[in-house]
Amino acid sequence: MLRGTSRREVLLQALAGHALVRTLLSRDALAGPVKAEAQAWLSRTHELCADVRGRKLAPREWQRQVEALFSHVPLPDLLRAIDADRLKPSLELPDDRAGAMSAPLPRIEGLPRVFGSKLFGLAQGRAVVPHGHQNMVSMHVVLAGAFHLRHFERVESQPEHLVLRPSIDRISGPGDLSSISDQHDNVHWLVATKGPAYTFDLIVDRIDPALGFAWKIDHVDVDGAEPLAGGLLRARRIEFEEALRRYGKT
Repeated sequence: MLRGTSRREVLLQALAGHALVRTLLSRDALAGPVKAEAQAWLSRTHELCADVRGRKLAPREWQRQVEALFSHVPLPDLLRAIDADRLKPSLELPDDRAGAMSAPLPRIEGLPRVFGSKLFGLAQGRAVVPHGHQNMVSMHVVLAGAFHLRHFERVESQPEHLVLRPSIDRISGPGDLSSISDQHDNVHWLVATKGPAYTFDLIVDRIDPALGFAWKIDHVDVDGAEPLAGGLLRARRIEFEEALRRYGKT
């Protein structure tokens, strides 16, 4: 970043070439509490999600581009956009899992909403249990607190197991980003190491209409996985209630 150049300026410069962004900025399509500097990233978010839903953009490329986009969004702007100060006090934090509620981004006039967005909250020591997804993409921004974040590549799906390759293992704090798709970093597991901890999740499902379902979740027993050659793990598929018993509370 050039000396004296703000994150907002970098973001606006990076998005200046996108036709949708130029149109919305020229029309001042977003109004109300959303500041002008947020218009570009909000419109680009809609564009990326529409493209991956419309199969104009590969899920792996969606991950790359949406993470690059949100890495330049100042965290206070994102918190204001979802009105986090109002939402967090009303979000229940269960004793054995994450609490979740809708956290809509501002709409853009004339554009259909093709994504969902949620606020997840966890008390310290609670977890988003290990699980993988089918037929969806999602991106996650840590808003507060800290997580032990682990991701795994789904190498093979078997009737009773998933064969996984560990890919991410780090402490994730405010502003840190991660994402999942069927193609990359598919299984994830988050434990709140400093709470209360919150994430903002951006979600697009029904990526492949031919599959006949909107989305599915596969819970797995990562700690009990069988080690395989090459650093792979053969993890047993488990039901959600067993996942909560094993991983929901540390």
